[in-house]
Amino acid sequence: MRSPFPRKKSKLGPQGKTIAAALVLLDVMDEKIDAQAAGLRLRQEVGLQWSFITCLQYMSGKEALGAVEALPNDWTQDGRTKTDVILAVVAAAHTVANVRSDGTMLCASDLAEHFKGVDLSSSVG
Repeated sequence: MRSPFPRKKSKLGPQGKTIAAALVLLDVMDEKIDAQAAGLRLRQEVGLQWSFITCLQYMSGKEALGAVEALPNDWTQDGRTKTDVILAVVAAAHTVANVRSDGTMLCASDLAEHFKGVDLSSSVG
């Protein structure tokens, strides 16, 4: 049976959603915006009812990974590079894998599973 509520689609394709989500996530990481402002910006840019948590879940998923892989190596936007987008993917996957104190992941991401219990602070710097 079809739902009486049609599924809303984003005005952006996978690459557009990935770039928008990555730029928002990077701005949160740089403390340029907070999670509430991130959600507002995501809803405006992506066209769906995304929150900051949705952004993290999306960025750690297969669709975003494919979109990042398809970016040209010399891609830039708003001063960000493909390497910055990859950093956002890693940060998102680590967060969804480890943010809950009860150990439950925020989504069923294969990439996040690799980061479960991993301490990135000793690997950075």
